[in-house]
Amino acid sequence: MKTPITVVIPNFNGAKLLRKNLPSVQKAASFYSSNTIIIVVDDGSKDESIDVLKTEFPNIKIVIHPINKGFADAVHSGIAAAETELIMLLNSDVNVQENLLEGLMPYFDSPDTFSVNPLINDENGQVKRHSWNLRQFKRGSLKLLDWSLNEAVNIKNSGKLLPTLYGHGGSMMLRKSMFEALSGFHPIYKPFYSEDYDLGIRAWRRGWCSYFEPNISIVHQSVGSIREHVKMQHVKCIRRRNRYLLEWIHLTPTQIMLSAFPLSIFQLLGELLIFDKTNVKGFLLALSKIPQVLKARTEIIKTQKLSLNEVLNKVNKVNI
Repeated sequence: MKTPITVVIPNFNGAKLLRKNLPSVQKAASFYSSNTIIIVVDDGSKDESIDVLKTEFPNIKIVIHPINKGFADAVHSGIAAAETELIMLLNSDVNVQENLLEGLMPYFDSPDTFSVNPLINDENGQVKRHSWNLRQFKRGSLKLLDWSLNEAVNIKNSGKLLPTLYGHGGSMMLRKSMFEALSGFHPIYKPFYSEDYDLGIRAWRRGWCSYFEPNISIVHQSVGSIREHVKMQHVKCIRRRNRYLLEWIHLTPTQIMLSAFPLSIFQLLGELLIFDKTNVKGFLLALSKIPQVLKARTEIIKTQKLSLNEVLNKVNKVNI
């Protein structure tokens, strides 16, 4: 008997996306096992999402939030409602191949696997660079390392695993017990962005691994719920705020004071000269959360097995 999996999909005003993408998810679920459960968490939608689910997808379980609580809370509700250890998180704007669950599940034969995510393509077939998250601390920030899909496939096909710093929250399979042990997504990042990045780092620091599977792919459409329903200036501000928060939580005090913080001040002064106040606002919002940052750092240290530097060395050990 196959290991049971529950698919969890947060949704906000995504009736059109559900109609477009849920059939592919149902096909993947049936291909893996007829007992696979799909849960859609409707996060306070004002469109016809719930009616679409009830009339067009009657076999799908619905969890309803009367008001919009945001991505993290929607995921938490879906995972809480799931009765399986393995959870497949998918955004409503993701279209999947039928072998998705079949291809990712074997990673969990290893007891220290926390998550695995597939290759992410856009609608034009272009590879999304955050499919495989390799980072290094350089010149004051955590910078994304470049990689080649051909080389990634060759490494995987040679029998090696591809560690990734974190799995994308809209397309990763994870272990429920570990997610709950980490208390899920940290609320400091609400309403969106960087919560999956932070989750992956916290898992690694506990000694739990995340992987990238380049031979299994999904399509992530270019426009999803956040960009459709939130002003882009606000999105930009929150993204910058959360970048600061993540670095302040995970970098060493020396890295913060001698590198990250001076770089931030230099960038902000330059942005003020061109009257770009959005990022300055993001920095000030991050500063207002310093007490939460200090608390988060303390909690991580209590259970950590690896420092961030040790995690980066372990994840980047594959020679690309």
